Amino acid sequence: MATYDLRQKTHASSGQKISYLGGGLNPLTLKRIQNLEDKVTSQSERLEHIVKLLNELSEKKSAS
Repeated sequence: MATYDLRQKTHASSGQKISYLGGGLNPLTLKRIQNLEDKVTSQSERLEHIVKLLNELSEKKSAS
């Protein structure tokens, strides 16, 4: 039976992408950052809408 030390750093990919922002920012990097910010904003708005719907449903359930 194998044992693993989970405290050691592995070289497995987490799917994250590293963008170095030092020095001059090129237009492509700025566009990628803006696209990511837009996606985060969109997801945040969707989640807020879902939470609102769930709260309304919860209030209806507790009232009956």
